[in-house]
Amino acid sequence: MAYMRMSKVLLALETLGAVGIDLRNKRVFDYGFGAGTFFWHCPASARLSGVEMDLQNIEEVAERLRARGYRHLDLRRIEIESWADHPLLNQEYDLFLCSHVLEHLPDPAAFLRRVRSCIAPGGRFIGLVPLNERAENPHHVAAPDRAMIGGWAREAGYVMSFYEENDPFLYWFQPLFAADSGWRHKAAQAVSLGLGVAVKALGRRAWFALAPLFARATSSLPTQAVFLLEPL
Repeated sequence: MAYMRMSKVLLALETLGAVGIDLRNKRVFDYGFGAGTFFWHCPASARLSGVEMDLQNIEEVAERLRARGYRHLDLRRIEIESWADHPLLNQEYDLFLCSHVLEHLPDPAAFLRRVRSCIAPGGRFIGLVPLNERAENPHHVAAPDRAMIGGWAREAGYVMSFYEENDPFLYWFQPLFAADSGWRHKAAQAVSLGLGVAVKALGRRAWFALAPLFARATSSLPTQAVFLLEPL
């Protein structure tokens, strides 16, 4: 129900729907799948793969997905020091999801160049990054914008076929989410839960239809960018 987790998945799903990407019977990879929230929205026929660092989390996500009827799973642990040699990165996927990862990397273009071979013919890379952060996040190396993302894509051998900035709802609350502890962190959790309940009640389509009205009424800027890359 946490909006910080849910919002990324909802924006990715909205984008896939807008460009007509159907994930039935497709090979889907999520680099850093967290709680597995994106997987829950994939059709049961999809072949789901992904990496995370916490082994217990991986086992729990796999167990929950199997309980929901997902049978084609390959979820594994990754070590950052040797990430480029991971065996799952020697396979091909129809969709490669990378949500809120690139801003943490010292060389995002090198990452994109390495995973380009993971994208099957006709497949896509879908990425999400934060935008317009009002307070510095100590974990972020870069502050991405469209020009920066386009530069990474060109350097790594992709064409950017889709780009959108959206999700103004957390703009004024963003400084709370930059904190790792203390009252700001607790307040961020409360905001995230409240917005999560709201989007659950309204539904994804209504929520994003509300976004431009909310942005104008509150002078909020978009807090996420979503983009699709295709290998050249």
